[in-house]
Amino acid sequence: MSDLYAEISEDDYMLGNPDAKLTLLEYGDYECPYSRLGYRFSQMLLKKYKQELRFVFRNFPLRKKHPNAQLAAEAALCAGAQDRFWEMHNLLFKHNRTLSETRILEFAEDIGLDLYRFKVNLATNEFAGRVTADFRGGVKSGVDDTPTFFVNGERYSGELDYNQLKAFVDTFLN
Repeated sequence: MSDLYAEISEDDYMLGNPDAKLTLLEYGDYECPYSRLGYRFSQMLLKKYKQELRFVFRNFPLRKKHPNAQLAAEAALCAGAQDRFWEMHNLLFKHNRTLSETRILEFAEDIGLDLYRFKVNLATNEFAGRVTADFRGGVKSGVDDTPTFFVNGERYSGELDYNQLKAFVDTFLN
């Protein structure tokens, strides 16, 4: 039985081996310092388990705590519409302490996006519905804070600690 309400689909952005035995999914908030740590952990796990793991990120912006989280989530998806999701994702986490609309537009320029298209998509909230769908799927899966991880649909409930998360991932490899 899966703890994950919304199963992985073609619409999800994935990194790693698409045919991997394991899927690590993170519900995260680009402005959350703990999600930034979760981001680092996922990168370390992808390096360690190159063939065995694929990674999926879903948006769970905690708007009351993080005023730029919704904008950042939409920006990542706007970049994704131009095949640059992961580049924007990485920049948002790398600079998550200084997020603002101005900074996000700089990131879009830095990664070579069509700025006009990006600005229109952002201004019209083109991907707000997708962020809301991610958020609602997270709530239905029991997510109430970020980051929250699932491995092959099972929720990780340990501490935000690399070694504990790795040990949880390892249980699916044996």
